[in-house]
Amino acid sequence: MKNEGIRYQELDSLRGIAALSVVLFHFTFGYDNGFNIISDNRFYFRYGYLGVHLFFLISGFVIFMTLEKTKKPIDFIVSRFSRLYPAYWAAIISTVIITIIMSVPSQQGIFTFKQVLVNFTMLQFWFKIKDVDGAYWTLAVELTFYAIIWVIFLIKKQQYIEWFCIIWLVLSVLFAIIDIPLAGYIKAILILKYAPLFVGGITFYLIKRKKAKLYYHVLVLCSLCTEYFLLYQSGSVFIIYAVITLCFVLFYLFVYNKLVFLTNKIFLFFGAISYTLYLIHENIGTAIIYWLKKIADVQLFYLPISIIIIVAFASLITFYLEKPAMLWIRNYYHKLNEKH
Repeated sequence: MKNEGIRYQELDSLRGIAALSVVLFHFTFGYDNGFNIISDNRFYFRYGYLGVHLFFLISGFVIFMTLEKTKKPIDFIVSRFSRLYPAYWAAIISTVIITIIMSVPSQQGIFTFKQVLVNFTMLQFWFKIKDVDGAYWTLAVELTFYAIIWVIFLIKKQQYIEWFCIIWLVLSVLFAIIDIPLAGYIKAILILKYAPLFVGGITFYLIKRKKAKLYYHVLVLCSLCTEYFLLYQSGSVFIIYAVITLCFVLFYLFVYNKLVFLTNKIFLFFGAISYTLYLIHENIGTAIIYWLKKIADVQLFYLPISIIIIVAFASLITFYLEKPAMLWIRNYYHKLNEKH
């Protein structure tokens, strides 16, 4: 199968669902829990944060698919840079400015110049600098995954990806049960906590791209069981296992073309703005909710209005900054290549 030009709309819809899940989590349970005002009379999307796990599954699939049409290591870097950084920089600037202007008491003085400056690199985790927005923690995980995949591509060993995945899963289990010196650093460098999700995504891509071989399905099962084990180690409740299982089931439906029903205009729209929506929603959303609650502390009032505002803002950044900037960077890079 030739992957050039392929875009799976089902994945766009799943991105939209994942982003909406995280937004609903932060705008309901995340907000009230943060302010210690949990109430039995309000709706809480308590496990919406698991949308992040779906994001990681999608990344495993998409990033390995990207390698199939990547000729040089620098191509991969430019592709990821143009995808991640323009919207990210816009999100940082917007978050800092809006939260300062809206002046929510809990958000006053939460940014320093050094913090914002380091955040622009997207490497703040490695410099032990606080994220400008709490949601940015996943970017460190994503960047580390990209680096791992890039190294595999650099040494031209991607044809052995199944073996890398098996080793990755084994290390995830070993480091979860054995106290090893410098374990914390190794876990961070190899993102062992989330390895089963990335392995699952990669393997689903192999199933989708190639003739479905039995050992691919066994590897998917191993990644799911490893995820179960890590969840057990962290004391997770049943519903978390159920949601993670659902994510894997959705991917199976996708690879066998049974998820076309999700490719409607609503989910595809949210898929298109999902990255920017994820980046800007938490701190800005908190500020919006805070002031709307001053007008009427009724969830049916402030929740939908907050979502509408944040979705509108994410749309503006996506269609008028993120996508044009990504296109410009990639076109400029292609023109440089043509000259050489």
